[in-house]
Amino acid sequence: MKKIIYVAGVMLASMTLASTTAPVVSAVSSNPIRQGKKLNLTRGAGVYNRKGIKVGHLKKGKVYKVRAIKIINGNTYVKIAKNRFVKKEAFLPYSESTIKVMNKIKKPSFVYDEKGEKIPGKFLRRGTKVHYLGHKEIEEKPFVKIGAGEYVKAMNVLTTLMN
Repeated sequence: MKKIIYVAGVMLASMTLASTTAPVVSAVSSNPIRQGKKLNLTRGAGVYNRKGIKVGHLKKGKVYKVRAIKIINGNTYVKIAKNRFVKKEAFLPYSESTIKVMNKIKKPSFVYDEKGEKIPGKFLRRGTKVHYLGHKEIEEKPFVKIGAGEYVKAMNVLTTLMN
């Protein structure tokens, strides 16, 4: 009986200690782009004037001081010099919102229907861009859906991520 009460008391004490010492984590992340901070370009970027017209290009890897943050024509820009602005995304690490998925045919391939049979007259050449509408296994072979009732063998599709 003593052991059960002792174990229960230790568990209660540890639970109250854990609940009082747990750190509070804020869900709001701090913005890495602030005025006066020096930032590195994470990708090549266009340089714009105060009207939003492109006037040049910068290579990635250079460090620039953030002089101001300004919204021009609905886009957020970072001022790096007098009348020189760069889009804010050029200083941020890549995120899913800036990634574009491109699907191309790797080698000449036939187009198949839902049953896995070739559709007569349907053929895709190498380099053809296709839309990814899902995937399906037909007779235990992976296929990529490219249209209504149209499939291509998955090994013939090259998926690339572009930033």
